[in-house]
Amino acid sequence: MRQRFLVVVSAHTPLKLFRLTRLRLRLLLPSIALIVASTMVPTELRHPSLAYIRNIFTAADFVSNLVVYMPLGIALSGSSLIRAFLVGLSLSTSSEVLQLGYVNRDPSLFDIASNTCDAVVGYLAAMFWHRATGCNPVSLRVYRPLALAAIPVAIFGTMMLLFHRPRSDFSNWSSTFHLATGNELTGDRPWAGTISEFAIYPFAMAQSQISDLNSRRSGSYPSEPPIVSLAPTGSGRPLLSKPEELRLYDTLVRTNQFTLLVSMRTSNLEPSGPARIITYSQDRVNRNFTLGQIHNLLYFRVRTPDSGTNGNDPALYSGPVLSLIRTFIVAAVYDGRFSKLYVDGKCVAQVDLGAKRPRLPGRISAWIPGLLPVREMELGGAQILFSALFSLGILALVGIPRRLSTRLFAGAIAGAAIGGTTWVFGVSQPSLGIRILLECVAAGLVIVASVEADTAAPPAPGSSLLSRLDLHVKARLRQ
Repeated sequence: MRQRFLVVVSAHTPLKLFRLTRLRLRLLLPSIALIVASTMVPTELRHPSLAYIRNIFTAADFVSNLVVYMPLGIALSGSSLIRAFLVGLSLSTSSEVLQLGYVNRDPSLFDIASNTCDAVVGYLAAMFWHRATGCNPVSLRVYRPLALAAIPVAIFGTMMLLFHRPRSDFSNWSSTFHLATGNELTGDRPWAGTISEFAIYPFAMAQSQISDLNSRRSGSYPSEPPIVSLAPTGSGRPLLSKPEELRLYDTLVRTNQFTLLVSMRTSNLEPSGPARIITYSQDRVNRNFTLGQIHNLLYFRVRTPDSGTNGNDPALYSGPVLSLIRTFIVAAVYDGRFSKLYVDGKCVAQVDLGAKRPRLPGRISAWIPGLLPVREMELGGAQILFSALFSLGILALVGIPRRLSTRLFAGAIAGAAIGGTTWVFGVSQPSLGIRILLECVAAGLVIVASVEADTAAPPAPGSSLLSRLDLHVKARLRQ
């Protein structure tokens, strides 16, 4: 007698392996964190002044404002239009007021209006989407396999940021820039004061030489003559002819170091914007080097592949060293790696332009649109994004703890893993490493506080078919 064996297929146990359980990411807290991270976290501080307000509208500002403030309006679409308007206005106003005291920030009334309008546009777009599709975009549904894929993405992305060789040469200098004093050639960075004379030498002077020059000791002047030595008149105009500019460019790019000596006296400690004392540049955002003034501080920017086209990542800032009562001998020195400022023979600031800092691979950064803030993405934005993705992936892997304290602990650990790895392997400056670590931990906390299980997730595809198969097999067994 032949015996038949029937295998009972249950629709309940196997489905747990294939069910696409989803997570729900509420957008309000991440959208606020995006605004805070991109507009309210300072890199350098200055004395607040209304003189820094620049009511100028640019396409780059419009794009960045749209990217930053539209998510806020979308996240508030479950509320009212008035609330979206007031929250956007409050955050934008707070950001612009704080930027009065932030170096390299240009607060603007236009930005306040643009940011508020972008929040309203995001709200209206979300309401249109909700009415058209029936889906409320205040939160984002994420399939668990997609969230799990965020773990390798975060790990691989972090590795790409770390392993690069810092470059602090002049290979990205431009020979078309012009040497000028007292202002940019565009006329938007005026400096009030007098320059008795200045000279540019194609080598880095030692501190002892600079001290001797300041004390006017005999035999203290360098044996090699300067490339440029002038007593300039006027401001914001090219000082050299085209052949002289090419000679200056070729000499400095070949030596990869220089010393700028200036005898100067300022007549205003409240300049409008970072004022240009001596600049070798094209406009306010593209330069080879610049010596300038911010209140009673001096700053020195040198363009390298790592410091960026504006030479401000990082720039060098002194403490309060200027006054209205006398003439100062200022020396700005770059030796191929370190940038230094001397005032009357004393070193007042220095920065290592060859220090290890996270960088996007050249093949990736070349594809990024020029309007996007690539340097900010490299020095914070990318690590914050990878920390958020890693935190999301961890929750998808181990589940969402019910206790908020446990969730926050998991987010802090995930953020610390990305930030700590970046610090140890990709950063050689402790202050920058601490900043990146704190930003990554904050990103992890924001994500875990915003994620919840999607209880409205539909059954997995094919589950009804398996259920019918189960009932059919059980009926055959009962016969």
